Amino acid sequence: MAHSSDNAKPLAVRRSTVHAPQDLAALVADERMVRLLVLPFSPQAHGQAVRSEWLSGLKSLAEKAHKDAVIAVLTTPEVAAALWPRVEGELHFQLWIAVKLRWAVRSPGRLPAHHAALLVLTKYRGSLRHTTTRIAYTYCPYCDRTTKDYGGKKHTYHSYGTLMSDVWRDIDCDPDEFPMEVVTRLAYLFGLPPYHNLDVVDLRSLEVLGPTLVPASTLARTARPPNVPAAESVLLNGDCLSALRKIPDDSVDFCFADPPYNLKKKYDNWNDGRDIREYFEWCDAWLGEMARVLTPGRTLAVLNIPLWAIRHFTYLRTVLKYQAWTVWEGLSLPVRMVMPAHYSVVCFAKGVPRVPPGLSGPHPSELEAQSLNGLKEFYCLRQDCVRTRRLAKHQDSEPLSDLWWDIHRLKHNSRRVDHPCQLPPALMRRLIALFTAEGELVLDPFNGAGTTTLAAEQLGRRFIGIELSPAYHELATRRHADLRAGLDPFAKTSRVPKVKNSNVKRLLKQQYAVPKKQLQLEVRRIARLLGKLPTREDVMRMGRYPIDYYDRYFISWGEVCAAARHAGMSETREPAAQQACRSQALLFDPDA
Repeated sequence: MAHSSDNAKPLAVRRSTVHAPQDLAALVADERMVRLLVLPFSPQAHGQAVRSEWLSGLKSLAEKAHKDAVIAVLTTPEVAAALWPRVEGELHFQLWIAVKLRWAVRSPGRLPAHHAALLVLTKYRGSLRHTTTRIAYTYCPYCDRTTKDYGGKKHTYHSYGTLMSDVWRDIDCDPDEFPMEVVTRLAYLFGLPPYHNLDVVDLRSLEVLGPTLVPASTLARTARPPNVPAAESVLLNGDCLSALRKIPDDSVDFCFADPPYNLKKKYDNWNDGRDIREYFEWCDAWLGEMARVLTPGRTLAVLNIPLWAIRHFTYLRTVLKYQAWTVWEGLSLPVRMVMPAHYSVVCFAKGVPRVPPGLSGPHPSELEAQSLNGLKEFYCLRQDCVRTRRLAKHQDSEPLSDLWWDIHRLKHNSRRVDHPCQLPPALMRRLIALFTAEGELVLDPFNGAGTTTLAAEQLGRRFIGIELSPAYHELATRRHADLRAGLDPFAKTSRVPKVKNSNVKRLLKQQYAVPKKQLQLEVRRIARLLGKLPTREDVMRMGRYPIDYYDRYFISWGEVCAAARHAGMSETREPAAQQACRSQALLFDPDA
């Protein structure tokens, strides 16, 4: 078992037999249970949706569901995105979990499909009720140390593993087989009162999915009109809609957008907390303009959190042709007990999509070739291991699929500039190298600090970057000037950025009279004596160090107590007995 669920009493698994839509509607729904619907899985087919008669059966089941019910659906990303808006009135969205497929399913001219979508919906509102579930640490196949380098924070981590995220790669599923590993995980994840049963409804052998949908919009042209002038690279400061409306039809080879997420981020010159209806009306307006300027056969890609990506999908499928749903595993801030890591890159094409240039080759530069190579699963990024693998000519890369786990967020201040939401340049280089050829035109209507346009220039593409904020526009302009002067705009710097991506305050640089690790281990010692997490007063009374150190060196009391919550972990494999001993080192419930 690749997970550990605290205090879980796994649910009893039973299977329901369904042969027709009315059978689905007739399933027992008035008891507290978790229900998993396994839909047909055909990642080679595109444009399919759930048939109306089955959708009616599902809606009827949702209507009758107990107020505590959980309904999960395992299917393709495209079907999940089409399904959710149809049941939104009866169920509440909780999670979209990307589950790795046992092998990548290949289709001509497309990225191999390597993940399924597991929608987790509830009858009730509010936070999802589930056990605290941790995923076991994984180990580098080459150096046999943990895949992630935990550095000097090993003493603050759980001995078994990290909290589960919404990207599951430690288990997998086979579309042609019963998803036993997914079922087992759900049985443990929801193994707490009031639930007793996990009811699995296997619909894979039935005709649940309908015919392919074709967008009716006139935007879906198949050939570029003649005499469209080639645009030169330019950075524009102004409103994205005004700027987009001045761009000719069918003139851009790749459109990319990472819009404000309407999550109350502190952007310069933008309200990121609009009314949700107003927000999506605005999104549809700039998406429509991007579809208009897109060259036939080319790709439009939108990055967003899964729930918002569904809404973009719903609009785009009316004007363009669905191409791909790529998952970027970009672990974010730990805002809940299921860590948010799933970021969706929804891709649509105007008319019939061409084969992405990155899949057909050749690649004109080493940077482009590197961008299109995926790191094999679970290899670590420690410099000593990477260097040793390279010297040994060890094969640690593989062709891309639509599940990207090898691109990490910019977390260290030395890589950041004064913008709250910077994408890693490796992500933009991969997208641009995949969907464009050298010399083609890339458009980003939310260019921010310039990551997209800088990556485009590095790869020899033309670009149009639109940015509302004068400050961010000026920052991007300076970074392009640095690039043309031979400097790396993404290099480390000693300057500390003023802008943060979270509400957690940033501590000033300072010299530590006592190392932070030593202070945290002292709090662990006190916790063991008390049998509970110590308060500030407890540390003042029983500690060996001045309380002022804790006040000045840590951002919160939670960070002070980080090592007291867990027994710590090792980056090398431990015998089972040693790991069990470590996990029992704390004699109290740190969450009590």
